[in-house]
Amino acid sequence: MPRSAGLKFVGVREFKGGLTGYLGKGEEVVVTRHGKPIARVVPVEKGSPENLLLEIGMVLKEAGVSREEALRALKAAGKVVYD
Repeated sequence: MPRSAGLKFVGVREFKGGLTGYLGKGEEVVVTRHGKPIARVVPVEKGSPENLLLEIGMVLKEAGVSREEALRALKAAGKVVYD
């Protein structure tokens, strides 16, 4: 992976030690081991399907809805929509 301007490359140890800081900045980070990329951490974009699912999950958790209850409700809703 060629190094691009604006991309942050960090070693595994540095990333692990500064995880909260890297995640808090909301920037893309390429994690390396022995100088070779092994992972890319990308922030979830506002309005993305991933962000929507995360927000729904937080609301359900705050409401005390279990994962199993949410999955049952989702399955039932799918039957109504697709049957």
